[in-house]
Amino acid sequence: MSLSDADRLAILDIITRADEAASRRDADGYVALFTADAILDGTQGQHAGREALRSAVGPIWAAEGQATLHLTLNPVIEDGPSADQAVVRSVLLIIDPALPPAIQAAAAITQDLRRETDFWRIARRSVAPATGQR
Repeated sequence: MSLSDADRLAILDIITRADEAASRRDADGYVALFTADAILDGTQGQHAGREALRSAVGPIWAAEGQATLHLTLNPVIEDGPSADQAVVRSVLLIIDPALPPAIQAAAAITQDLRRETDFWRIARRSVAPATGQR
């Protein structure tokens, strides 16, 4: 079953809200976009469940410096194994907004999303080095 245009827009909204919350260092707002059993994994370890995510993101963001912008580029949304699941593959740029702006990091992101009572949430966010291959 193909995702509807409304689903695709809602999924893009969730991804954008996650970037915005990360840029503001809003751990509660960020974690609210994830399912209760969500997993965040990658170079900074694996963290399962909202409380583990909340504890993990502070130190991850602190390592980036005081102010960074999180920008998702070229998200590709694919149907998941069921009508209530989707997979999004994208590139994340972490930008230092000082003048002149500079790219601090780039990562390949794969996110599994799940619809929960008409609201999409991130069930898994996997972060890998951006090597151009996925």
